[in-house]
Amino acid sequence: MIVLSRESIIEGLIELREKQDIENKLIINNIKDIINNPEINDLDKLKLINNEMGKVVLG
Repeated sequence: MIVLSRESIIEGLIELREKQDIENKLIINNIKDIINNPEINDLDKLKLINNEMGKVVLG
């Protein structure tokens, strides 16, 4: 049986939160890049943005 201390649990939660924050920042940057790309038409932008938003919901 594995016994975790309070400190190790808190450290693990902090690490998970930091990982999630990094992933969210990447998604936001991807969305900004999609919006600012003049070579992508509006319908494709919507599809790509929707895909990025799906990562937030499923992540």
